[in-house]
Amino acid sequence: MKVFALQNLRDLVFLFAVNFIFSLSLFSQSKTEIIASGSYAVNLGITPQTRSNALKPYGFVYELLTRYPVEIKWVINSEKGKDGIDFRLKDEDFRAGSFVIPVSYLTEDVKNTIKNWEQRGMIGSYLSEDKPLPVFTNLSVAPKWTLDKQNGSIALAYFRAAGIPGSAHGGYSVKNWKTPGELGVCDDIFVMPHAEPKFDSHKNLYFWNRKFKGAIWAGCHAGSELENLYGAVSEEKNAPVIQLNFLSAGAAGARTTGLIPYYEHRYATPPYSHQHPADPVAQYLGRTDKAMINGSERILYPKKANVWRNGTKLIVIDPTAPDVPSLSNGAGGVIVYGNGFEDPKNGLVMYQVSHDFSGEAPENIAAIRVFFNWSFYAAEVKRKENIIRFQNEKGDKIFAARVGDDLAIMLNLDPILFDLDKAEIKPKEAEQLDHIAAYMLEYPELLIDIRSHTDSRADDAYNIKLSQSRVEVTKQYLVNMGVGEERISGRGYGETELVNDCRNGVPCSEGQHKQNRRSEFILSINCDLYTGKLKL
Repeated sequence: MKVFALQNLRDLVFLFAVNFIFSLSLFSQSKTEIIASGSYAVNLGITPQTRSNALKPYGFVYELLTRYPVEIKWVINSEKGKDGIDFRLKDEDFRAGSFVIPVSYLTEDVKNTIKNWEQRGMIGSYLSEDKPLPVFTNLSVAPKWTLDKQNGSIALAYFRAAGIPGSAHGGYSVKNWKTPGELGVCDDIFVMPHAEPKFDSHKNLYFWNRKFKGAIWAGCHAGSELENLYGAVSEEKNAPVIQLNFLSAGAAGARTTGLIPYYEHRYATPPYSHQHPADPVAQYLGRTDKAMINGSERILYPKKANVWRNGTKLIVIDPTAPDVPSLSNGAGGVIVYGNGFEDPKNGLVMYQVSHDFSGEAPENIAAIRVFFNWSFYAAEVKRKENIIRFQNEKGDKIFAARVGDDLAIMLNLDPILFDLDKAEIKPKEAEQLDHIAAYMLEYPELLIDIRSHTDSRADDAYNIKLSQSRVEVTKQYLVNMGVGEERISGRGYGETELVNDCRNGVPCSEGQHKQNRRSEFILSINCDLYTGKLKL
């Protein structure tokens, strides 16, 4: 028995080591950026944590990403411990991750939006000077949640607590929610609390996670049930067998693959161990333990001869799980997530035990924050990995791109530049815009956001106006070429987003300044038109 226990201990040490190494590769994405004076930082580290100061910021971020062409910096100190400091502004500590809106996006409308959310309890500060901050990633798209028709109503309380509107998740009527078989490219996240998944009804999740980078969130025993589903992809003879073991290892259809069913193991035994404090999903204060001890599934175990995939992050585990090592070699997971089948090109999947963790206590707030942290991160992962294929109306040409790509770069066009202190379309630039207009006309699902920039010469306020004038003349040119005005948005950023170090007072050549006088054409899609069905 002692020999067995020692071997089990070695297995746990190995599992922790794998998770630690994986977390290092994840955190290597963080980089220090100089955030300009006047930017706005949301403080999510206020204690005690409440719906107002810790959940409403997610509603604020959702509104910004929905209404305005912004990129929000998600600031996380990769070297901090649990509940450690991300950065400090004067005497104010920022913990548990911070959302920072660069000054370049702070129009009067955005500032008014900030005021509205501050009145609802959000807390933040404007930077009084340029400051280096550890940026984990940029958030540039609002998640599109889809609630499961079975029990999606359980999750409604989370959205209400954050102030996120019904339009974000299909509304409050089950008729607007979906089954797994109905999911497509315009669905980002499938929310499946306490479902009873079956292979025939849920096998599309396997393909949706891979093809469209769809993210899957499962609560209560939906996670373990999902992991154990397997079957043939079709009724054809010798059709391949697949299994929905997104986060646990093993060959499809093998008896040892998957997780132990919820009805075959005992409950967890808090207090839990909270790991990976610099992981984006782990940006919450305090503990989630008391909020996650209800429902039929309170802990997740790999089967005895199985393990979690190397790419699965164990955010919260039970280090004293009662069924380790008797039923499973562990670790017993309470909150686990990763890319489906540990492929970075697949969408994210997360299992969060407990039937319902809504409530106003700090532990409930922490559990809900986990859900939204993962959601916003999952949407950004999809944006970066999801290649969307468009077919023109004649059906004879296909165009592939990602949301957030620059259409001019995708078409291999020369940069569209402007002369100093001018907002006029030159003949060469007109030729480039003709190509952009032609693609917009061929692919009616495409939408673009024009982002115009100046160099640092002249007054800052003047450059904002100049860049806005460039947006307007560019937009008007495309409209004159037949592109619908409703398909084009845009804004001038002045000298706030230079591509080199040619800031105020820095001597630079004309060629260096010219690089900054540019326009970008950022892609998105109209999901009311896009179907993803191509005539191949």
